[in-house]
Amino acid sequence: MTVNTLDADGGGAAGSWILACDYCNWTTLEINVVFDKATNVFGQVVRLRQERIGQTASKRSTEIEHPSNTPASQDPAARFETLRAFYKSQLSSTTSTNSLMSPSGEFNYNSPSSLARIMNLYTGTGTYGKKTSNKPSNMRESADPSEGLSLVAPKVDQAAILKMQSGGWQGTASTTQRTDQVCPVRFLDDLWPVPTLLRTKKAKRCRACRHILVKPETKVQSTRYKLKLTAINYVPNITLKPLQGPSVAPFDLESLPPSKPIQFLLIVKNPLFVHIKVTLATPAQTPGRFPSNVTMLCPQFEVGANIDVWDDALGGEGGKRSSRMGKTKSGNGESEGRVAEAGKVWDMGGNWTTVVVEVVCARIQLKDGDLEEDEDVLEIPVFVRTEYEAEVTDTDPKATLRDTTKEKRELAYWCVLGIGRIARTPA
Repeated sequence: MTVNTLDADGGGAAGSWILACDYCNWTTLEINVVFDKATNVFGQVVRLRQERIGQTASKRSTEIEHPSNTPASQDPAARFETLRAFYKSQLSSTTSTNSLMSPSGEFNYNSPSSLARIMNLYTGTGTYGKKTSNKPSNMRESADPSEGLSLVAPKVDQAAILKMQSGGWQGTASTTQRTDQVCPVRFLDDLWPVPTLLRTKKAKRCRACRHILVKPETKVQSTRYKLKLTAINYVPNITLKPLQGPSVAPFDLESLPPSKPIQFLLIVKNPLFVHIKVTLATPAQTPGRFPSNVTMLCPQFEVGANIDVWDDALGGEGGKRSSRMGKTKSGNGESEGRVAEAGKVWDMGGNWTTVVVEVVCARIQLKDGDLEEDEDVLEIPVFVRTEYEAEVTDTDPKATLRDTTKEKRELAYWCVLGIGRIARTPA
């Protein structure tokens, strides 16, 4: 939620402020909550909630003949502190001669004499081997509202029942809303804004090389990362789209024609700053009850390095490479009279390369009841293998930039490309 002002002139230091949700358009005006300033919102929410609970509890206290200045008219936190102080005084009065109690009223288990006395309590013997005959006195419970006693008024339940009858199920709070609130609530108009809970920031390392992969900033109010080496920054990005042109009949991806060759453009984008060699491998037929034939026309090719966007805009080396295929190149997937050839790439840019994949969909002659869920979806498993050279600096502190060498690295993984659904033919 965001803090917005109610003043027409844009607000200021002495204006009125509210909390508003941009998703559901809810504001604190629905619960009659207005803030005096835009800072320290949580402190103002706590203060207003205590005042609201105090006013509600004072009305209930008049029904059970309690004065308004008793703890029954305070919020649950104040009543808890009152009960805590009462029981602490009872413990100090009933165990005044107990040597285990510290001057602050807490139990002291640190000294050796205290440990010896604890052992005597279990054995039932005193200091001189005699059994102790002193029995602890009973501690009484709170019997007055000033001691923390809170009685439930019979009319409170009746008012809640009437409110549920008028508001219905929509006016009651859900289980998640009840658990998130600081104080127990029952209806939607009793809900209050909850501050964002702080989460633990953890750094993650690689299991193989122990290199730091993710390391967030230590500032509490910051959500940025000092290091964020995710796989998407190193794995080539693969996309697939249909090949269109004047000589290609249009088709729908939700109803792919069976037993007909369909060509798609597979685009491989390189996120690294060095050129890579890519090798693609696909099975001749897709797995499943209805196998489709798949042919990769150019399984091996190279992809250029990821250059700067300004260099590409100014017509640098990347801009020259993008026009290597001549005037027949088209960026929207149209063939413009071209024919795909085996062993040749379809298009090439600064850090991307396009190849053609030919698919012949299987024929499905089944009724609707005989086909399992998503069994007509065409998915192609692809094994991607990339090779590139990375610079390796010598770990010796006396080494210079001339000592930097290059080593060949390899990355291989499987992925699945979803295309569409195969059209069913009548049996």
